[in-house]
Amino acid sequence: MAFVEASRGGPRGGSVSALAARTASRIGLVGLFSATLLLAALLLFSLQPMFTKRVLPILGGSPAVWSVAMVVFQALLLAGYAYAHALTRWLRPRAALATHVLVLLAGFVFLPVAVAQGYGAPPAEGEALWLIGLMFASIGLPFFALSASAPLLQAWFARSGDARSADPYFLYRASNAGSFAALLVYPLLVEPLLGLDAQARLWSLGYAALTCAVVACGLRLRDGAPAAAPSEAETVAETGPGRRLAWIGLSAVPSGLLVAATAHISTDVAAIPLLWVVPLALYLVSFILAFRPARPGRSWAGPVLAGLQIAGTGGAFAATLLKQTPFLLDLGLTLGLLFVNALIAHRAVYALRPPVARLTEFYLCTSLGGMVGGIFAALVAPRLFSGVYEYPLLLAAALLCRPGVTAGGLPALMREASRSAVLLVGSILVAMLAMVSAGPQLGTGVLALGLALSFAAGWRSPARAALVEVSVGIGCIVLQATVIAEGGNHRSFFGVHRVNTSPDGRFRLLSHGTTIHGAMRLREEDGTASTGRPVPATYYAPGGPLSDVLAISRRVNGPLPAVSVVGLGAGSLACHADAGERWTFY
Repeated sequence: MAFVEASRGGPRGGSVSALAARTASRIGLVGLFSATLLLAALLLFSLQPMFTKRVLPILGGSPAVWSVAMVVFQALLLAGYAYAHALTRWLRPRAALATHVLVLLAGFVFLPVAVAQGYGAPPAEGEALWLIGLMFASIGLPFFALSASAPLLQAWFARSGDARSADPYFLYRASNAGSFAALLVYPLLVEPLLGLDAQARLWSLGYAALTCAVVACGLRLRDGAPAAAPSEAETVAETGPGRRLAWIGLSAVPSGLLVAATAHISTDVAAIPLLWVVPLALYLVSFILAFRPARPGRSWAGPVLAGLQIAGTGGAFAATLLKQTPFLLDLGLTLGLLFVNALIAHRAVYALRPPVARLTEFYLCTSLGGMVGGIFAALVAPRLFSGVYEYPLLLAAALLCRPGVTAGGLPALMREASRSAVLLVGSILVAMLAMVSAGPQLGTGVLALGLALSFAAGWRSPARAALVEVSVGIGCIVLQATVIAEGGNHRSFFGVHRVNTSPDGRFRLLSHGTTIHGAMRLREEDGTASTGRPVPATYYAPGGPLSDVLAISRRVNGPLPAVSVVGLGAGSLACHADAGERWTFY
């Protein structure tokens, strides 16, 4: 399959295709394809925060809005990659170009971007499914058309006859550079300067420019098979089921970790919507750095990344248990680990890239892995876990993406597992003896020292280091769940709500992530049980502005004739009601 290059002797008149061909001929082939891919990615990743911002107020600013949106985007990306694979494999060149242009033109029906008509308030339950339907109905087709650009244009470039067409994977860096630029430009320039309607109109103009650029790319291609295409037998031999599973698995882990890290930041660090963009930007930078040929003298990068991964993961597990990590330290550790783990996994994926004849299949598998990881972290994990336990679990899984973990096959992995078990069991037994003889504080210190020695003994062995930290990660999840079981967690679309007792035993606390939303007094300062009239302990406490307003009103006007209460803090306000007053709660 090939594309027919526009003839230079064609008509000079008003044909759109002839105009696109003449314009494209003045631009270098690599520059044309790179610019088109960059523009497509810029539009794709500016649409994500732009539309998510539109629906965010409808669902109360919940962190889960972004997590579910990521799954929708990954699903549409997978559909676009499958569509690109089908175009390059089963349609003749002219038909493929015409089909894709028609799909792009059909996307104009959904422009300018807006919430689809017919969607009112979200339901009381099943908010995630409602949001998925809304996003498909509102932006599904334009996003689908744009998502096919990366694999499709790279496959077309492979048939261009350019000197670099034998290995077109470098163009993926241009695509990810556009994505990264969108995530920087949108919060820093577009959002502060333009309203949502103006953003939608500007985005529509960009979409029109991309359609013309895609036509220009199609008309620059010529007859012929992809450059340096291997024989069919050689290609199939190099792309067996094991390699496809590796593409999927190595893509699933960083994708799931992206969603889990974002949920961790929003729930346990800070619920700041703009922070949702930062993890995704780091994730894209890892693609830019990973998808390029290896340079001589850069062999140090692998060991350095491995050391950062092991040390950072150990620190994250400790922070998971301590729960008192300073904000900036926890934020930096979370974002740094996401970047390092994504870079390690994406370097491994790039090292396993197939010949150019399998390019679209390769991107289809990596997209499938991305969607699988996103579905697990955004839809499955909230139903399985009462806390954000998928985060340490995926940190542990990321250790298995380190090159060399499975190099010796299953027998070597089992040998390393037995050695790791000896180190871990020994550390736990010594810690238990210390705890029994000298108390829990010494036991905890001995356990931490034993685990640190286990890491130090095995960090040069990828398999042993991975197995040790995977075991510790699972242990952290179990221990954390056991500790929190006293009061209990409740996880919903709107986050994790936790009930627990304060360290001094005086209050029972209700918290959402790290924010305390209420406290019930159990004991007085002298340790006796709290009895009598309840007194607000957090919001609207005595001596606060609202307490003073009510006191002044009663002093001037007597008992309050009628009070209506709506919104947050209704329970605390009820404590201010006096006998004989009428209070209505909505």
